[in-house]
Amino acid sequence: MSFELNHKTLQYLPTVGSLLFLILISIASINYPGGSQVDESATGYSWVNNYLCDVIASESYNQTAHPYYKAGLAAMFCLCGGLSMFFFYFPYWLDLKNFWKPIIKWMGFISMICAMMIFTDLHNIMIAIASILALPALFGIYVTLYQQRIMAVLYFGIFILILLILNNVIYYTDYMVNILPQLQKISCLIVIIWMVYMNRLFIHRKEIN
Repeated sequence: MSFELNHKTLQYLPTVGSLLFLILISIASINYPGGSQVDESATGYSWVNNYLCDVIASESYNQTAHPYYKAGLAAMFCLCGGLSMFFFYFPYWLDLKNFWKPIIKWMGFISMICAMMIFTDLHNIMIAIASILALPALFGIYVTLYQQRIMAVLYFGIFILILLILNNVIYYTDYMVNILPQLQKISCLIVIIWMVYMNRLFIHRKEIN
């Protein structure tokens, strides 16, 4: 009974992680001293010019100590942790028995573990590795959604994939890089909405089947 209760509780970690991310990233952003790549002398956090990862540095662009950077770090770990659990549980929710099960479960899980390391000196390398590992897992999710005719969620997911590819293209080419901070935040929010919706939907489907 205790194991079953814990198992059911753990399935909601994607949602819990996302909500904690939103709370903690807001705290870190509100208390961010200031500055960005566009204007190092600016005051406060700019939702237009600052990246999400700016709030995880102990010192801001304007050379002021950022006392709430640990809240930013915790936010990123919560988001990556929530996403990793989403990939881990997705095959279980939809009763996958084919070869997509280990691909979605483990490649998605490992990609998010790698994503946690983008906040280190391995930033660029880990972005590439996490993105490459996540692609097969996402493709497996899309195939599964199509096979089970969950079309609205599939279309939303394809839109997210386009956004993620666009983020990477801009990041690595610097083309239209001025829109990247805004695009990054919009993409992150849309991913959270998609994941939280599926988290609730698929747990409910599993319970009534």
